[in-house]
Amino acid sequence: MSFLSNVAGSYKKQVQKNLQEAGMGLLSALRGKLSSWGLSMPLGSLGPIIFEVSSRKVRTFKDMKRTTKARYASHEVIGSVPILEYIGPDGEEISFTMQFSASWGVNPQEETDKVREMCLKGEANYFVLGNITIGENPWIVESVSESLDTVDNNGRVVVSQIEVTLKEYVPDTM
Repeated sequence: MSFLSNVAGSYKKQVQKNLQEAGMGLLSALRGKLSSWGLSMPLGSLGPIIFEVSSRKVRTFKDMKRTTKARYASHEVIGSVPILEYIGPDGEEISFTMQFSASWGVNPQEETDKVREMCLKGEANYFVLGNITIGENPWIVESVSESLDTVDNNGRVVVSQIEVTLKEYVPDTM
């Protein structure tokens, strides 16, 4: 009986994998067709900021890094190496770069101001890529660092880049 249940379980996993791959291929084809028409499907979001790419607008990120850490206490021992004691998980961190260009259908200063406002207000939002929520908890924008790459002769920002750092926000459950 266990042999048959193993075979059935393996078959079920393979069918689910094939369906998932077919669905992703269909979704990719749909995104491509919409983009050719100047429309877009969201690639993801961070609260009110929708990541999208189309022939008319580009608002996305690059170089995403996700850091997971644990917390340890260090107990000093005379004449020996300190003993580490696991305390628990630490909050996760995500960092990425966003580049904004007026030629990509966005106003670099307005886009930067949206992210900066989220940072200053301390808003906790879920971070979604595709249809997958990243992490179990919402995220706060811990910092935003801006560089102005191109400014026109009227002082308008044409191209800018921001470095964004998110921290996992665990709601107080007490």
